[in-house]
This record gives sequence, C-alpha cells and structure tokens, in this order.
Amino acid sequence: MMTVSKRKSTGSWTCDFYYNGQRIQRTLKFARTKKEAEQAEAVIMNQVFQQAYGLDKKPDKRFEDFIVETFLPYSEANKKSFYLDVLICRVLVDAFKGKTLRQITPPVIESFKQKFLATPTKFGRKRSKTSVNYHLSILSKIFSLAVDADLIESNPSFKVKKLKNNNQRERVLSDDEESRLFDSLGENHLVKNIVTAALHTGMRRGEIFNLRWFDVDFKRELIQVRESKSGKKRLVPMNATVKELLTRLERNSEYVFPSPKTNGKLTDIKHSLTRALKVAQIEEFCFHDLRHTAASRMADAGADAFTLMKILGHSDIRMTTRYTHATDKAIRRAVTNLDASRQFSDQSVTEVKRQPSRLP
Repeated sequence: MMTVSKRKSTGSWTCDFYYNGQRIQRTLKFARTKKEAEQAEAVIMNQVFQQAYGLDKKPDKRFEDFIVETFLPYSEANKKSFYLDVLICRVLVDAFKGKTLRQITPPVIESFKQKFLATPTKFGRKRSKTSVNYHLSILSKIFSLAVDADLIESNPSFKVKKLKNNNQRERVLSDDEESRLFDSLGENHLVKNIVTAALHTGMRRGEIFNLRWFDVDFKRELIQVRESKSGKKRLVPMNATVKELLTRLERNSEYVFPSPKTNGKLTDIKHSLTRALKVAQIEEFCFHDLRHTAASRMADAGADAFTLMKILGHSDIRMTTRYTHATDKAIRRAVTNLDASRQFSDQSVTEVKRQPSRLP
C-alpha cells in the first residue's frame, strides 16, 4: 500500500510507512506528481528491505574511521575550534569504538549522554551539562556529514534531547568592585589596560588579544574587530576612555596588547586576573563578565537591544536580550516615571477645574 502524501505548507511530497515496527519517513524532494512520489517511495522501500537483510551495497563504515577520514579534515578546514574538536573526538571514539555508523542508534547515544554526565572530570569535579551538550553537538555534526556522504539514511542524534541547562550568568561588576579590582592589580598595567578596554567596549577576550594597530581608527574613533566569534567583521565605537587609553600606549608591536615575553600575540592573563580578583575579594567573576558588565551598563544608559547587538557582534538578537534584563536601576527608573506621570495627570485635572465653565 502506497503511503505518499503532499504537505500543504511546503507543497512537497512525503512518504510515511512502517517496516518491522520502525517508522520510515522521507521527504521526496524531486517528486512533482503523485506517480513520481509513489515511484520514489518504492525505491526507498527497496533500500530499507536490502538494509534489513544485509543486501545493500553501501559500506557500513566504522565510527572512528569516519572521524579520522572525514570529520577531522572538515573541522580543520572550516572551524576555529579544531583543537577542541580533536579532544572531544577522543572521548567519542572511546565511547563508540568498534561500532559502525549504523550501529550507533538513538538509544546508544542516550546511554552515552547519561554515562558521560555521571562521569567526573579529570579534576574530580562534577561534569557540566554544557560540556555534555557540546559533545552531543559534535556527535550530531559527525552524523550529518555521514548523511551527506550517503553512508546513513538519517541522523540518530536528532532523536536524542539535549540536557536542559540554565547557565546564563547575571554577574555584573559593581562600581565598588571595579575600584577594588584596579587597586589589587597594582602596577600590572597590561591587565589594567585590558580590563579597561573590555569594560568600555564589550569586546571578547580573544578579540582584544587579536587587536592590531591597523584595526584602530583614531580619526573616526572606531575599532575594527576582524576576528570575531561569529566570523563576521564589525566596528566598535571608541569612547573617551578607550581613546585616551590607546593614545598613550606604546606601539612597539603590531598588537595593541602584546605579550611582555614574546612581544607577539598575548595568549592569557587568567593567572594575573584570578589573583587580583582574590585579593579584591571579588567572587564568582571571570573575564567574560567584563563583557556582560559593559553590555549591562550600556543597557542601563538607554541602549536598545538592536544597538547592543551591533556593538557586541551577536548574530541573533535573542543573545542580546540577556544583557537588557531589568536591572535595579532600570526598575527604579521605571517606577519613578510613574510619579512624573501621576503629577502631570493631577496638574492637568487641577487646571481643568480652575477654568470657568463655558456651558450656558
């Protein structure tokens, strides 16, 4: 029995049938008529039958071989996070070693998800849901490439739900904490300058470390971010504080904030910043919170989400709205505005009462 149907929303033909208790659904991209859709479904049914009895000619490649031969070369050519992908692939290969791509089903992936979440990190800490979800994302990409290579019919990761994780940080540096932080940095002018730049531009750590002098336009008072997380270039305005900071810096390297040891690109300031935060008694604060602080302060000053989106370089405005949350200052300002509105209303009513009636 043919089970093809045409979707009203897209106008495309689909087939939907069961084989040995498994539901098979396909979109028939090239079918234009019902007859063509039925012919395409017959081909798919034949493929399912051949796979079930091992008659298909497509090779069932081993998972670890596909990673080495296909995924890692893809990652190295297209992703900045190639090194991280290598580390994640080591975990995935250990988990699915010996299995072929078709043997890794949704229940197998679900089992991996639960076991990996329950496994402590190498430092003995509880594994975060974010880490588990990132591994699942890489696994899904691996299977997507396998689908593109026509090695499997569908991505089994699509049927495995990621862990719910509310990890949005609301940490903002207060004025008092900012003063204590700069005091604790003492003569460490490099970190002081970087923290100042982060607080007054909202740029990411990597963007600041990658900043070169030819990216700084003093005439137009703009900073061009060439290497952003989204891969897109953007312009960040310089305020008076940033302009004064960059004007007085020495230009003894192509980088604005060079490494004191190599005079090349700076790689990290985590040790110095962590030590200063400890001395200043500032808890649960990291470098990225400087960006959050800058965005929150701009929002408090009246910047709308679309403006912040451009400055911060977000590709989705939903990422920006987390910075425009209602802060204490914004809440107090909103309630205070009610007083002004009430006073205006009372004044208008009083003036109306004082006016003589024009009725006969």
